[in-house]
Amino acid sequence: MSQKYPALDFQSMPVGAGYSRPEQQFPGGLTVDSPAVEAMTDLRRVTALTVERTNTLAATRERMKKLGVRMLLVTGATGAVMGVITVTDLDSGRPEKIASKTGEQPEELLVQDIMTLRGRIEVLTLAAVEKAVVGQVLSSLREAQRRHALVLDNDEHICGIFSLTRVCGQVGLDIQPGEPMPKIEAALKTVLD
Repeated sequence: MSQKYPALDFQSMPVGAGYSRPEQQFPGGLTVDSPAVEAMTDLRRVTALTVERTNTLAATRERMKKLGVRMLLVTGATGAVMGVITVTDLDSGRPEKIASKTGEQPEELLVQDIMTLRGRIEVLTLAAVEKAVVGQVLSSLREAQRRHALVLDNDEHICGIFSLTRVCGQVGLDIQPGEPMPKIEAALKTVLD
């Protein structure tokens, strides 16, 4: 036993103990003229939320619900991003169509069966985002009719994500997750037009 460095006392770990996750503080009170990078979920500061392509749709839906998100990056065994999956994908009717052909239950299908593949995903560049304002990101999502945008850095890593719902909330619009696009469009008109 060291006198100079006394040992710390260990305690039993409580039942149900979780673990800490990095958290990015999102500023409230942004405006459409605020720097766009302030509204971005910065994956250089927070851990990306992912799902493996071999997970079932049921497990993926539960993961999204538990994490409170509507999009996950899809990864392969090496951790490379293979694509994305969204709640919209899960609710699109595609799982039911595929299952009717394969004889499986829709929720037993795998993420890889319905995900949006990497080659079909368009991204924003970090260089463009760093020069943009929030209004430009909202306009980009609006024109593309998308709820999310991925941001790619110079090293071709996904370094950020914009969520339409989150950005709307940051600029003071009352938009809840899963709101229909016509309601979002009406709200965006009040700040963009």
